[in-house]
Amino acid sequence: MEAYEYLRTLIANKTGHSDSITQETSLKDLGIDSLDLVELILQVEEKFDLVFEDDELLALKTMGEVSDLIRSKKQ
Repeated sequence: MEAYEYLRTLIANKTGHSDSITQETSLKDLGIDSLDLVELILQVEEKFDLVFEDDELLALKTMGEVSDLIRSKKQ
């Protein structure tokens, strides 16, 4: 499973929003605050051996931005 899809699944399980999560969906609309995002990203880091900086995470507003960040870390 790709890292973004794994995170998307974690968010869907946490929020109950499964079909409504798109690249344009804002984290705020999903009810994901900065602490929730950090907790979810920690799980992604662990599973896929990636490292994210706190300031990178605080700048994220949409699932598309999350996807782009994950993609850049996997390269």
